[in-house]
Amino acid sequence: MQPSPFENKAERHGKRPSQKYLLKKEQILHKAAEKFNMMGVRGATLADVAVAVDLNLTSIRHYFLRKDDLVAACFLRSIEVHRVRLEKSKRAGSREARVRDMMHRYFDFRRGVRSGEHPEVMIFGDLRALAEPQASEVWPKYVGLFKLVREIVSDPEEMDNDRQRVNARAHMLISQLMRSVFWLPEYEVADFERVEARLVDILLNGIAAPGVEARGGLAVLDEEAPPDKRSLDSFLLAATELINEQGYRGASVERIAAKLNVTKGSFYHHIEAKGDLVVACFQRNTEILAQAQRGAIRTEKLGAHQAAAAVGALIRRQQTAAGPLMRNSALMSVDPPTRTMMLQQMDQVVDRFVDMIADGIIDGSARSCDPRIAGQMLMAQVNSAAELGKWAPNLTPENSIDLYARPLFKGLFA
Repeated sequence: MQPSPFENKAERHGKRPSQKYLLKKEQILHKAAEKFNMMGVRGATLADVAVAVDLNLTSIRHYFLRKDDLVAACFLRSIEVHRVRLEKSKRAGSREARVRDMMHRYFDFRRGVRSGEHPEVMIFGDLRALAEPQASEVWPKYVGLFKLVREIVSDPEEMDNDRQRVNARAHMLISQLMRSVFWLPEYEVADFERVEARLVDILLNGIAAPGVEARGGLAVLDEEAPPDKRSLDSFLLAATELINEQGYRGASVERIAAKLNVTKGSFYHHIEAKGDLVVACFQRNTEILAQAQRGAIRTEKLGAHQAAAAVGALIRRQQTAAGPLMRNSALMSVDPPTRTMMLQQMDQVVDRFVDMIADGIIDGSARSCDPRIAGQMLMAQVNSAAELGKWAPNLTPENSIDLYARPLFKGLFA
């Protein structure tokens, strides 16, 4: 095996590390994952991690010379932990059995993390913040993880006949688990078995009642054209695209201005400091989400139709020139107090989805399912649609609703 480009000098030259060294290195990876998950890759420093493991900055550099080296190592460790579970789920039987096994093993892992039996692993939200040479080492491994999930959710003939749908299905399942990191802490460990059962029920059977179609609601949102390039909206859209693609670090003022072919001064005309950028982008996103929900409530009478109209419109919009919404993972780049405020705003959006599903259960358009979990799953679907085109080739606004909205309402294998 080729040495990793971010191992320390002794490891790169083949020197066999001591058991004490390896144990300390593992402790660093555990604590670093916690710090990066809590403070974001941008927010947590190598010094922060050093303090958490009772080392000084000079000592921790014997293990990881640069912070980027440590971040990459944390991602690789997380990928490996998930890969081991997925390899077992791949052998669980039918597609449905494999999905059930995958979810069961995931909840078992989360239960172990909460109880202290297993160490925490790195959340993948900041994966795009990786620069070279670390990105070239980590991304192929993450793609391998995606391919494993794709094997779990499909049979071989599906891969040959409809790879686009299979890829969308795999992206959906991964995205639901990634989003669960934000809402699962609301539940006690004793509730995990019930939460798992209800989430799997929605995944496999959908939200909509039998015979109720998930309509797209294309007229729910306004203009889908790109905003004028000198408007505040255009700056926020360009920043959103860059942050989604490259992480917060990649969204420099220079790159945003170059993307729009305007001067840096134009940026500061709208935004006083780059630190305000993520906040402004999220406020824009919240308004678009609320607009879709209000439009759906105005145009549709049944609860499940309202949810489908809002989700469909938001998924479709992100495949048009109007551009993507910001991924929730960008929350990891802001300070914890600001992040808490933003999560509260997101909770209001989720609560509207919960109300729609609850109304649907009452009016008969939705199955008898858990509205609270369904609301979180709808939010996850909207949030992950920004990257759907990267995983499902030849995606269009027209087919995005069928590929990505319908499965959550009619079932993963519908």
